[in-house]
Amino acid sequence: MGAFLLTTDSVILCPHGGIVTHVPTTFTTYRVQGRRPMLMTDEYLIAGCTGTGGPMGGCFRIQWVTGSTMLIVKGVPVLTQSSVGICLTSAGVASGPAIIASVQLMVQEPSEYTNIND
Repeated sequence: MGAFLLTTDSVILCPHGGIVTHVPTTFTTYRVQGRRPMLMTDEYLIAGCTGTGGPMGGCFRIQWVTGSTMLIVKGVPVLTQSSVGICLTSAGVASGPAIIASVQLMVQEPSEYTNIND
């Protein structure tokens, strides 16, 4: 089995302690333990970042670089505990890696490629 899936119950932080809010952009009825899965193309906004990021300001959003290669929902990879995201300032300057602080520990990505269109 693969890595644990990220859901709306997962806690993600910027390197400076800012809290990430998940904003779904793809409608799906698919759920993981009753929660919406986090998809790679959804919006991930950061509030409360204490980093200054130099003249560019603190962390503003996350751009995900990797997602699941085994679980695709509506054509979009689901995020897992091993996904890599880069925190960006409002000017689009990279300010460090996203920190996945907490995940659900019941459902992992499947061992076979699965494409869900719900």
